[in-house]
Amino acid sequence: MPKDFSRQLQEYQDRAIHLESNPLVVYLESVKGCPYSCAMCHFRQTQPQRMAMDLLDKIEPYFQDLELLTIHGAGEPLLGDLDYFVAQSQKHDLVLHMNTTAFFMTERVADLLAETRLSIRFSIHSGKPATYKKIMGHDFERVRKNIAYLMQKTRALGNRNDFWFSFIVMRENLGDVADFLHLAHDLGIKNVRFMELLPNWQSIKGHKMPDGFTFRFFEQSNKRVTEAFLQRWPEYLSLAKELGIGIRYGTLPAAVEKAHNLKLMINGLTKLASGRHLLPLKKHRGSCLAPWIGQPVIGQNGNVRLCCLTDYSLGNLHESSLPEIWNSARMKKIRRTFKEGYIPRICGFCRGFDFNNYPLNTFPGVPR
Repeated sequence: MPKDFSRQLQEYQDRAIHLESNPLVVYLESVKGCPYSCAMCHFRQTQPQRMAMDLLDKIEPYFQDLELLTIHGAGEPLLGDLDYFVAQSQKHDLVLHMNTTAFFMTERVADLLAETRLSIRFSIHSGKPATYKKIMGHDFERVRKNIAYLMQKTRALGNRNDFWFSFIVMRENLGDVADFLHLAHDLGIKNVRFMELLPNWQSIKGHKMPDGFTFRFFEQSNKRVTEAFLQRWPEYLSLAKELGIGIRYGTLPAAVEKAHNLKLMINGLTKLASGRHLLPLKKHRGSCLAPWIGQPVIGQNGNVRLCCLTDYSLGNLHESSLPEIWNSARMKKIRRTFKEGYIPRICGFCRGFDFNNYPLNTFPGVPR
């Protein structure tokens, strides 16, 4: 029986301040850390830690309300308690969503995940084995086989799935776009997204990959790289159309306007110094689904952030319940600001998002 989202949609349409419904979308930091060494990742070569079961026990009563449960954010989700999350997905008919490199997509894992309504953004970022090894530090062919097995399994079961390939544009992979699109086509992936490389302190400083290659943010992402990519954009669009592939914006990163990376770094420094972001300096108009439909990100320490694009804390599950946090004074202030037509300063450079930003196999019947 299809789920009924009418109450939540009405609350969003009315821009209600106090909500009678719980969020339909929740992000969990199911795993924090990853042992591998992808060049662009902030959590590279760190010890994976799973979300504690006592915290999951606090969240589990609200899974029944969800349409979408996301289990990534600060590490490799395939290292989490997948049996638990798949069981919750099956019990409550919710979409299980993740970003993953597929390094750990064994046949056993694929068989398990194939039993759910599944949404995956595969972090590929290349189309050639040599480039892939250089920036991802892993075996291209093994990953290709892992994804091929999952695709075969899910096709056989006929479940409602939504699989994309992600490509972070950088100097090192500019020559791989056509190969990347062909790889997606060959594996049966129907949608891809091209994303901007975001800075972190490791990549700004520069770090060495296993083969001795040093990855530096400002060498990999700059005006020349962007212009080189955009110059060939019509060519990429044409090839994607020929292959039957949709080029889509990033699920959330594409909701961010072209904020200069220097501004993001300034905010990082001012956050460390004063606990607050300095920028932007003025209000911007806009709207967003998150305060009504949901996007709370729950960390392993119980902290609940507004969404995955801000570190603004709404509360902690060790001190308050999820419904209490969802209707807290902070959350109501955010809704009031959006109701007035402005984006809260805590949202930084984000311009909000709509149902197009959710996986394509979620919210059936809701216009996008």
